[in-house]
Amino acid sequence: MPEPRDPGAGLTEHLAGLPDGRKIRYVTGGKDGPLVLLECGLGNTAGTWVTVQRHLSATCRTIAYDRAGIGGSDRDGRSRSLARLAEDLAAFLDVLDLGEPVVLVGHSWGGPIVRLLAERRPEHVRALMLVDPTITAAKKWLRVVRPLYLRLMWTVRMGGRERLLRSYRTGRWAQEMSPRDIEVALTDFMTRANLRTSWQEIRPQGESWPDLVALESMPSAVPIRFLVGGDRPEPLRAVMTEGCARIAALSRWGSTVVVGEAGHSIPQERPARTAAEIEKFIRELPSA
Repeated sequence: MPEPRDPGAGLTEHLAGLPDGRKIRYVTGGKDGPLVLLECGLGNTAGTWVTVQRHLSATCRTIAYDRAGIGGSDRDGRSRSLARLAEDLAAFLDVLDLGEPVVLVGHSWGGPIVRLLAERRPEHVRALMLVDPTITAAKKWLRVVRPLYLRLMWTVRMGGRERLLRSYRTGRWAQEMSPRDIEVALTDFMTRANLRTSWQEIRPQGESWPDLVALESMPSAVPIRFLVGGDRPEPLRAVMTEGCARIAALSRWGSTVVVGEAGHSIPQERPARTAAEIEKFIRELPSA
């Protein structure tokens, strides 16, 4: 059994058993309101949602979880392609048997995961919010992910993890996250196990790419909103804003919101605004 982790004040840690015997760690908050599931970006754990989850839990029931091989969840021996990640999420939701569709919120690489799940298992999904998601228009910048993670793995192997974490404790995350919440978020962040699993998700990028292209060419099966960081006047920010708006326009209930005071890490840089946008999106959803 994995060691318990501090999920943060007002939140509760659980383990769910998948049909193949693997355990998935997840964190819940809130007692009333619609169900919201928070999907992490590459290398992130449920802990990176801690401040957003606490804000949301005042009006929603929330779930954040560690993907296989991350944090307190067991590893998966199969290829960690986009399709496999969506399969794992579907199996997790099947086991939870929540009794109603959920609003799925996916950050970064979590965006395509929840989008693919919604296309293949729409019965699980009420609506989608994709937070600065991975999109094909950013292919030029995605090429740096492989060498970046190779450098990170080398740095951590050489004992440099604490130096890497220092920038999160004092940088943009520290603008709105408390020191305690940052420590919750960093518990399993940039560990050797974390980076190994991240690399396993990066490696099948070629296998995952056709799914990503297909998702961006079709209307969403459910209402969809994009939340895009627009803080810096850099080419990537313009590409993200234009690309997400183009994808959203394919769907009847598609829309895009730009968070001008945040970059890519919107949930950590602006957790209160992230929670407020999720709540606003839920209020504006069409009646069933």
